[in-house]
Amino acid sequence: MRASTTKPAWQVYPWRDSKERILVGAAVAFSRKGFYGTSVREISLEAGLEQPSIYHHFGSKENLYWICLRATHLYMIRRLRSRIVRTDSLLAEMREMFRAISWFNREYPEFFALLFSLVYSSPPEIAARFTSMHGGDLFRFVEKAFERNPPKTGRLEKYSLSVHTLYSFILSHSGTRPPNLHVSYYQALRRLYTAL
Repeated sequence: MRASTTKPAWQVYPWRDSKERILVGAAVAFSRKGFYGTSVREISLEAGLEQPSIYHHFGSKENLYWICLRATHLYMIRRLRSRIVRTDSLLAEMREMFRAISWFNREYPEFFALLFSLVYSSPPEIAARFTSMHGGDLFRFVEKAFERNPPKTGRLEKYSLSVHTLYSFILSHSGTRPPNLHVSYYQALRRLYTAL
């Protein structure tokens, strides 16, 4: 979790080598101003490395942004997978998904912002490529939960409601939201399941 906004990213988040250190710095820098508003100098300050080091490892700002998006996304998927408890109840598993996403947003706010707020303000070809490759990854958690716990009735409706509610929940993290909003989304989904 980011303890202080005054420290550069390389002093806050763990990294194994200079390449990963640059990725961490880039994720934090890009999360503040997006692709177009972030300079390579700002990335180098967050990474605590000189600009030539960035170009040596990544070649260009565009390539760094693409690799940063993918690495951040894969990191998030692994972290969520480790936090979502598989249960014998579809609703309980959906609740775990809401909790895991809230946790990731709380622990890694810059990474979350980069993935869910700023990916769409990046160069169009990068946004389209990222969406086509990774746009459905989070919803595979829902697919797997439905495979493990198929509902007796209304499977298609419940699946659709689950995906759309989860998507709305993720978007709700992009702006100001009241505390414990995840409870409201989960409660709404539970009521919808009951109605079906």
